[in-house]
Amino acid sequence: MTVPRPAASGRLAPARHRLAGLCIESCMSAKKWAVVALLLGLGGVCAALVFHYVPLHDFVEYWATAHALVNRQNPYSIETIRKLQQALGWNEEQPLVLMSPPHFLPFLIPLGFMHSYVLARLLWLCLSVGMLVVAISTLWSLYGGNPDRRWIGVSVAALFFPVWHCLAVAQIGPLLLLGVVGFLRFEQRGRLFLAGSSLALTTFKPHLFYLVWLALFLWSVKSRDVRVIAGAGVSVCTAIAAALIVDPAALSQYRAVITSDYIWGYTSGSGGALRLLLEENNHLLQFAPTLPGIIALAWYWRRYRKDWQWRERLPVVLTLSILTAAYGWPFDEVVLLVAVVMIAVQCTGNAFMRRSALVWLIGNFAASLLVVLRYGDAGGMTVCATGVLTYLIFAARCKNEGNSVSV
Repeated sequence: MTVPRPAASGRLAPARHRLAGLCIESCMSAKKWAVVALLLGLGGVCAALVFHYVPLHDFVEYWATAHALVNRQNPYSIETIRKLQQALGWNEEQPLVLMSPPHFLPFLIPLGFMHSYVLARLLWLCLSVGMLVVAISTLWSLYGGNPDRRWIGVSVAALFFPVWHCLAVAQIGPLLLLGVVGFLRFEQRGRLFLAGSSLALTTFKPHLFYLVWLALFLWSVKSRDVRVIAGAGVSVCTAIAAALIVDPAALSQYRAVITSDYIWGYTSGSGGALRLLLEENNHLLQFAPTLPGIIALAWYWRRYRKDWQWRERLPVVLTLSILTAAYGWPFDEVVLLVAVVMIAVQCTGNAFMRRSALVWLIGNFAASLLVVLRYGDAGGMTVCATGVLTYLIFAARCKNEGNSVSV
């Protein structure tokens, strides 16, 4: 008669428990990602509905510029862009002319070889969503989030108004965000030249990041290390060289459009809100908010310069820069996901902060949407950035009172 060995059974039991636990975790993870997929699907449907009402705004700007470039025409010519956009059904008085510097032009060239506007925009949407997901996942990891909870970061982004605004009008915010995230990732790993190369993407809209570059200059002088600036400089120069190969007159063409009266027809950002509030057409008012922005950065740098960690300090500097930029639109604020994802990670272990962050996020979405619908984009951008900065200050005060959230 053979007697069973209880020891063997005892060894198998923990293995069965572990296998069952892994199955349960896999099912839970699958459910979470199913929720994320559902949110993205709903986002695609919403974006498609928006496309029905605004099929040309703002993607037509990139489409027309790319086709002018490929056809050896002036990509910054108001008349050339007007004709190309009118052929697509653009009925506005003014065409949408590209305001990004010439080194952005090489990134648009592939659009010039696409004949279907709808297919090009769909591809642009897919690329934008992909860049957002990659950037959010990287930020979640950078700020110490649980890898199994990355879906929270994507879900939080789905409640951030600038994300929807950016996807609806097909702007380049995801590319700018990817540049900022790449800078943080490479800087954390000590690969400063690559960090600068990544941050060079923000020069496609340099006015939005003026405080970031000023802080970077101060940091480089203090640390006596110019690798970040060198990396950015080499990348920008390489892109300019590529643009000049395609369009040798790109620099003079760009200078002509930014010195014309075309740019003054737009009131955006805090400066635009100030002009609308005072009912003044003084162009200098557009740049007035940059002065308090520089003063705020000076105070922030003086306080934290001895312990300047980009991962911790960039969210505040970036938010200040966006809030006080001379020009900007709500869709540009998608780069503030750096601060939003940081907040989301730091709130996961604090029930009070988690609830307050959720209320703030929903309130910020509603307030931004209502202000944009009622007062236009200039006010909407100011409200959203102010909301982010306010929560960062609130989080810092909570930290001083003993909570786990930090700025």
